[in-house]
Amino acid sequence: MKKKFDFSAEMNDTESIKITPKNEYLEEEKRLLDVNAKELANLNDNVHEMSINLVNLLKFLQEYKLTIAQSMQEQAEKFGQSVLDKYLCQIQDKWDETERKIHQADSYVLIPHLVFYILIIILVALSSFFASIIVANTDVLHSTLIWKAAVCCILMAVLGIGITVVIQKFLNKK
Repeated sequence: MKKKFDFSAEMNDTESIKITPKNEYLEEEKRLLDVNAKELANLNDNVHEMSINLVNLLKFLQEYKLTIAQSMQEQAEKFGQSVLDKYLCQIQDKWDETERKIHQADSYVLIPHLVFYILIIILVALSSFFASIIVANTDVLHSTLIWKAAVCCILMAVLGIGITVVIQKFLNKK
């Protein structure tokens, strides 16, 4: 028959391995390696989860970016429309004001200042001639006095027009 081999002696030898500082160091290192392996596995799971979250976030941002771009475009269009409306109102106001001024100017006759003063002088000369004719007619109807009064009035009118033209040119030079 086969004889059974007794391993108890070898087992006792292995149990009797004394704890040495080197063995303690190896045990501590093995324990730290196990802890590191567990932490690394946990970290790997976290990285994988964050990677999935990042992909989902990128998809969300692309959709949201499209929404933002559309809303910004709508806001820009509304702003542009409001600016155009504002300028259109200002142009319309200026148009209305110009039309009003044109209608007012239709009832006026625009003449230069020089012409106005000349007309005033002619009016004064003619009125003085008329007055002198009335005075002359009271004395004698056909006398030299009428002709003297007419010549005086004409000279006064020519002199007044000349003075007005000279003064106007003198003022325009300054």
